[in-house]
Amino acid sequence: MKGVVYQCFLASAVGGLLSLDRTAAFQVMLSRPLVASPVIGYILGDAMTGLLIGGVLELLFIGELPIGGYIPPHETMLTVVITAVSLIGQKALGVIDIAVFPNWYLVGFGSADIFFILGFAILIVIPMDIICRKADAAARVFNVRLFNAALAGLDKGFIKAVGTNNLKGLGVFFALNLLTIFVLTFSGVLLVYILLPLLPRVVVMSLPFAVGAACATGLSSAYSALYGSRSLTVFLAATFFAVTLLAMVIR
Repeated sequence: MKGVVYQCFLASAVGGLLSLDRTAAFQVMLSRPLVASPVIGYILGDAMTGLLIGGVLELLFIGELPIGGYIPPHETMLTVVITAVSLIGQKALGVIDIAVFPNWYLVGFGSADIFFILGFAILIVIPMDIICRKADAAARVFNVRLFNAALAGLDKGFIKAVGTNNLKGLGVFFALNLLTIFVLTFSGVLLVYILLPLLPRVVVMSLPFAVGAACATGLSSAYSALYGSRSLTVFLAATFFAVTLLAMVIR
């Protein structure tokens, strides 16, 4: 259990740093699922599976951007949590006595096939976005106070107040995101560990369809985001590239 807690915290710390790129600092796309998921996969020992998960989630969230006051689904936190739950959960199931699993669970891919774990992770984590949004909104509200404090400092001639409150704002985002990701990741791993082996056969066998549904929804979202006179060619080319890449990863 200590190892699981450590991995959850490690993923949460890296995820908290990556999430700063979303709106708080830099904004060089490091927070996008296609980058964040392989990074989390790498620190957890499976960058290739992280790339696979990132490709699916990038399509799913490609049309959602935090513009102005609109707070979309927090794709960075969701990506980190789904990736970490999938990989840590896979390892957790791997140390359980295989006797606890029904015979039908052995479908030729091993006792913890990633598509079953990933499908389960998608289904349990996506609804958690309401918590991610509330954490993001809380950070923004708190940073309004820091902004006002910086303005008050400028009025009094304290130039350093701008830099100090800027750093405090980054710290608020990082701390809230780290805490949120850790709680959601650890909760998700517990659900994988406890609930997944108890699910009926028909439910477990249908879990990979959740991954397929996410891919289909993501392709539709990608097409809508690219819709235009020349976008169909770009869309088809990108789809072909993504499918080829995923096929190479899976093989």
